[in-house]
Amino acid sequence: MQNSKNVKLGKNIVLMFLVYFFPKIFSFFLVPLYTSYLTTEEYGISDIIISTASLLAPFIALSTPSAVMRFTIENKEDKRPIWVAIQIYFIGMFILMLILIGANYIFGIKASYLVFVFIIAGSSVLADINMSYTRGIEKMKLVTICGIGSSLTSILSNILFIVVLKKGLYGFLISSAVGYLFNIALMVGCNCKNIFASQIVDATFKSLRKEMLQFSIPTIFSGLSWWVISSSDRYFVTLLCGASMNGIYSVAYKIPTILQAVDNVFYQAWIYTLYDSYKTSDGRKYIAKVYDVYNFLFCFVGSFLITITCPLARILYSKDFYAAWHYVPLLIISVVLSSASGLMGNFLSIYKKTKKAMLISITAALTNSVLNYVLIMIMRDAMGAAIATVFTFFVSWVLNLHEGMKCGNVRIKWEKALLMYGVLALQTVAIIISKNIFIAGIGLFLIIALNWNNIMWAKDKWKYLIKRSV
Repeated sequence: MQNSKNVKLGKNIVLMFLVYFFPKIFSFFLVPLYTSYLTTEEYGISDIIISTASLLAPFIALSTPSAVMRFTIENKEDKRPIWVAIQIYFIGMFILMLILIGANYIFGIKASYLVFVFIIAGSSVLADINMSYTRGIEKMKLVTICGIGSSLTSILSNILFIVVLKKGLYGFLISSAVGYLFNIALMVGCNCKNIFASQIVDATFKSLRKEMLQFSIPTIFSGLSWWVISSSDRYFVTLLCGASMNGIYSVAYKIPTILQAVDNVFYQAWIYTLYDSYKTSDGRKYIAKVYDVYNFLFCFVGSFLITITCPLARILYSKDFYAAWHYVPLLIISVVLSSASGLMGNFLSIYKKTKKAMLISITAALTNSVLNYVLIMIMRDAMGAAIATVFTFFVSWVLNLHEGMKCGNVRIKWEKALLMYGVLALQTVAIIISKNIFIAGIGLFLIIALNWNNIMWAKDKWKYLIKRSV
């Protein structure tokens, strides 16, 4: 039974790798392009625009993309969930347009910036709705093609508008929207016959809309919390330290995006495993084991990236951006903790305990906001924001761990996880103070020693997957 689950998880990981990680590698190596052709101020402004679009996105469709997948996966023949989301989406876009017009009139915000906020936010939400439906009906090949195609389109667009046409800031923003638009066009084209194949609006449409909103609205706060923790620090840094400092701090996130891409790959595959396993005792034991192994692998990769931060920064960061390396180790730890927290938080979503998830999200968001302001004011540097982000994700992990274990009746080896996070913290101190990769590299061996049994388990499962594929 577990072997069949391993096979399905392995296949989903491979597909999600192609969708989320492979394109990110190309994007990662575009960092020298951004730091060479954009000033620190331009990069800081673009980051604020994209972060604002991310903030607004959950409110546009009231976070119904999360409900589209959750309800579609239970009944793949039901087309109503996607139409509920689309209906709410168009109402939300109209309201957003009025708000942005008001912001331009009242606050005098540059109209072109607001136009890009509208386009990027709107296209990302519509792409998310389509992607959630496609994943719900488990058309994984289409998901893979759309993911790769949209990422490569965005990358090529960056090269065209920034390098060839030299459009600078606006070229970067245009490219951010182009990938979403490609995604929308391809998925709508492939799914349109399926979506229009049966009657959509019936007597149960309103009751389904109410049920979906009861599920999705609390997740808005989860999305808002994620935005507050991962993006609001940019606003604090800009306000208290200036746009140039924010540009440097924003580019520091580019190395941790490697980990974020890995996490995204596993997260997308992990959801299907949870749906298949959460109802049985053996399934929950399997979930706990996979979580333990994945947490080890994530900590190992994070430890490796912390060790090589300095040489990697010399390759990726040009000119004034090189100073960003100081923030990278802490941001790597924050991504590790974010991943661990998110995986446990999935239990709350599976059991439709979105109100508990909402309370955890609000707690984390408030913690982050207070710490950001206090630490940046004290340190007068973006390092305060990095420390605040790490501490906040740690709080989020503790809360999600407690509620997830209780809700899902699953036992997680949190003591070992805590030891690994401590090793990463010591590595960070060592690399920032001494810049010595050999001293920092000791942490790699400590993490391996703590997880030798997991290494042997993963090795056996990998051999089985290879035999099945041959």
